[in-house]
Amino acid sequence: MIRVWTLDSFDDKQLAKFNRTLYTAFGVGSEHSGSAEIPAGMPEPLDAEKLLTDVKGIRSYKDDKILLLTTRKLKERELPSGMAPTSGFAWHGKDRAILSIHPHKDLESGYKAVARHALHQLGHLWELHHCLDPRCSMYPPWTPSFTQGEPIFCTFCREKSEQKIRLAKS
Repeated sequence: MIRVWTLDSFDDKQLAKFNRTLYTAFGVGSEHSGSAEIPAGMPEPLDAEKLLTDVKGIRSYKDDKILLLTTRKLKERELPSGMAPTSGFAWHGKDRAILSIHPHKDLESGYKAVARHALHQLGHLWELHHCLDPRCSMYPPWTPSFTQGEPIFCTFCREKSEQKIRLAKS
């Protein structure tokens, strides 16, 4: 099950559409499981890794994947090649990811780009790596064309995610 936890206010209809897209992509249930609060004193832009560790009150089961959704900007990450803008972060092969819809004003205005990036982060939770197919949501998100694509997986990544999901079921 994919459990979407919001850190800010989102429109219920837009969240329902977002969860349907996640369900279609992964073939597992996806629901808005509730709202959580950003820990007091956490400065903006938000540190994605620290937030995943520090946010409290999130309930889930063993095979669940958690996607935190926020409207706030995430702090740039330092990579060997320099500083990189961050709109999402996932613990590869673990259970939590975060996604910012910033700079879009809501889910609807940047729907394709946000949904594609959500698939990308959730794909990392199921141990998917970056893909060479530019049509695939696992294509590197720092490329200029990433946000223009549809929120879908290529055949290889879809089969790989389905295999990982089947293996994870209790």
